[in-house]
Amino acid sequence: MIRRKTVRLNETLRLFWKDNPELYHRMLEARVQRLWSELFGPSVAAYTTNVYVKNRILYVSMTSSVVRSELLSMRKRLVTTLNRHAGSDVIDDVMIR
Repeated sequence: MIRRKTVRLNETLRLFWKDNPELYHRMLEARVQRLWSELFGPSVAAYTTNVYVKNRILYVSMTSSVVRSELLSMRKRLVTTLNRHAGSDVIDDVMIR
């Protein structure tokens, strides 16, 4: 089909995400997973073994009990920081194991 009217890419993407909200939510979840190591640096990432989102909860597996206890004490701040950098309310809680 030949289109005569030019459409901007951002408008096309906005319509795509509007038509596919489940894909948009999955993209935001992937963004939060990627942000974990970017925001908290290589020192925390070195002790992180697994990061995934399920039912709006971010699950993080840690190998260091010291780092785990430090992160547990600031769970609410972690949620706020990750949601702010993701650009939407993607997660409600962080479970650190």
